[in-house]
Amino acid sequence: TVYPLSRDAFDVHDVDYAATDFPNLNFIVEHVGLPRLEDFCWIATQEHNVYAGLAVAMPFIHPRPRYFAEIIASLLFWIGEDKILFGSDYAIWTPKWLIDKFMAFELPDDIKAEFGVDLTPEIKAKILGGNAAALYGIDVEAHKTKVTNDEISAKFPVAELQAH
Repeated sequence: TVYPLSRDAFDVHDVDYAATDFPNLNFIVEHVGLPRLEDFCWIATQEHNVYAGLAVAMPFIHPRPRYFAEIIASLLFWIGEDKILFGSDYAIWTPKWLIDKFMAFELPDDIKAEFGVDLTPEIKAKILGGNAAALYGIDVEAHKTKVTNDEISAKFPVAELQAH
């Protein structure tokens, strides 16, 4: 971060060149390039290895839900549901409230119509972990079986965890 904070500190154009020069390397652009969302979308649309990280963008779901809806709809429209990854800036706060809000969140009808997208439970599941698992080559179903009957799951049954 530059002090005083410069808008140029958030320029995402360098990712375009890096993604082109290193096609086998994946780039997760946190904050989805905010305040340069449109620039980010143009780059991520063209580069197969550029992904959207929702840290900083995600908390707008609380104070500015419509703005958050516009961000998510833009990402879904331009780069698709498979290239959006949950981010929370977890070191700053705990993300449970954010996940709860996201799971309950629905795009307003006018935004759905304008962008031609929806935010279904299946898409939310991808954003909250499925896409990251795919990106990192993690077989979620295989890992679920590994932890179904282990020492920790015996102490904390899934039903009990889901109640919290």
